[in-house]
Amino acid sequence: MIAYKGQHTIHKMGGQIYWKSDNGEMEGINNGFALFSSSNLYGENQKTRFSVRFGISGTQEYLIEDKLLQVNQQQFLVMNAGTNYTVRAQNNEDVTMLAFCFNESFVKDFVNFHMNSEDELISQNGIYDLVGSVPEFPLHTFFVDEEVRPVIRDIIHAKLYLSIDEIDDYSIFNRILEMVFADCSSQLTHFENQNIVKQSTKVELYKRLSIARDYIQAHYCEEINLNELSRVACLSPYHFHRAFKKTFGITPKKFVTALRMERSKWLLRHRESNVQAICNDVGFKDVSSFTRLFASYTGLTPSAYRNQQVSAYAISA
Repeated sequence: MIAYKGQHTIHKMGGQIYWKSDNGEMEGINNGFALFSSSNLYGENQKTRFSVRFGISGTQEYLIEDKLLQVNQQQFLVMNAGTNYTVRAQNNEDVTMLAFCFNESFVKDFVNFHMNSEDELISQNGIYDLVGSVPEFPLHTFFVDEEVRPVIRDIIHAKLYLSIDEIDDYSIFNRILEMVFADCSSQLTHFENQNIVKQSTKVELYKRLSIARDYIQAHYCEEINLNELSRVACLSPYHFHRAFKKTFGITPKKFVTALRMERSKWLLRHRESNVQAICNDVGFKDVSSFTRLFASYTGLTPSAYRNQQVSAYAISA
């Protein structure tokens, strides 16, 4: 059973996502996973075990410690054991999510093995902290890059189409953790060209930039300026702008624009709002500027893009 409000379609579920004890705490017993779709997704004052959340379609919004984090096809979230959160679907849109919840002993065993072997998958200099053998991940999302995407695809395929005799759940949960730790280790390669020698400085800067990136993703439809973003990252405006571009390969302003364009495309495909309304919804004040930017991104005006999508749907139907 999913502990969230809304109408859910369970595609696959196994193990135990949670266990509610007599005192109301959420306590896990075994590893568990759930692949499900939801309409009107909402869960308030939830508590999780160590878990990894992926977005298959739509956008999940997590409110944790007054921070709004988004999980979708482009980014995933690692939640530490005991994290309190509220989750909802962005704009009440339908979402499909894949969640893995881990038994604490399983995670400790995994960390202990990799700490005491020659494998460099886990080190004391990662972007996570190790309290004993319990990992504590920073409160920001991670990119679903070309290394992560095939892992998610293979796991979904295994869970949906293979029988219980054909898959090894223990191996799958191990693979998820290996992917997460390997991805965290690779993040710091972005700093190789920034002349930062001290590892702890790289880790701290990456965390600050990632927090600002999450802030942009949660507020890109609003008016955002460089001073506000640098404040969120606790960096000077010049330092923030320079480091953000070198780390993520795009300036903050272009990142905001790209997110607005992707949202505009979705609205043109799925909503009947006119171009002026969509322009306002994604944070632009001038429809002429919005139209020019949209055409530069897609090669089509908003109206032409919508007509093309409608025609393509009609042909496929």
